[in-house]
Amino acid sequence: MKKRTLCCVLAAACAPMLLPGGAAAAVLATLGSGSAVKTVTNAAHFELNTGMASGYVEDGLLFAYNGSANNNGCGYAGVNCYHAPADLSPAFSGNYMASSGNNVYISIRLASGLDFYKVEFAADSSYLNLNGYWKTFNDSVQTGAGNFSQPHGAVLGLADAGGFDEVRYYAFSTANRQSGFSGSAIDEVRVGVPEPASALLLAGGLLGLAAVRRKRTAAGGG
Repeated sequence: MKKRTLCCVLAAACAPMLLPGGAAAAVLATLGSGSAVKTVTNAAHFELNTGMASGYVEDGLLFAYNGSANNNGCGYAGVNCYHAPADLSPAFSGNYMASSGNNVYISIRLASGLDFYKVEFAADSSYLNLNGYWKTFNDSVQTGAGNFSQPHGAVLGLADAGGFDEVRYYAFSTANRQSGFSGSAIDEVRVGVPEPASALLLAGGLLGLAAVRRKRTAAGGG
């Protein structure tokens, strides 16, 4: 890793990419201050993440990587064995998860295999600048993808009303990359549920039914 300070953009949309067939991704992506997930159901901080094996589970979240576990010679255990923790992004606290290699990504899932609808995490890179790339999947079908670039670390938020069961995060050397050598790192992961729109719709429907009944009662009484 390298010296950096956190750059949290108040509201900046990541550029969505077109999927095969020209269909636009349904996933909403934002960079921000870490408020994309308002109702948190699962969270991971990696403080116990001191092993070297892929497949780390914390609070019902499953994390895996497909590359080397080496990161500054200390594996993905992170800050506890990093020689200069002050050089890391302030979004990273204690241990974190990182990996590197050709087209390497870090995968985020629910250990149960169920869908989730919102996720946010501190995103970083082993490069001087952050050039992130994300993909989302549901039942092994890619549902979204996008690039984002920042001079320093950022908090990435992803949401999809249709749900996803896996998020993959990459960090490349230059902007708008979809492949190449990747040095990805994440921390402070939060997963949540959709806003209670269904409850509001139900309440609205009940109010509508009540209004219809009142009209019928008034008409019958006249």
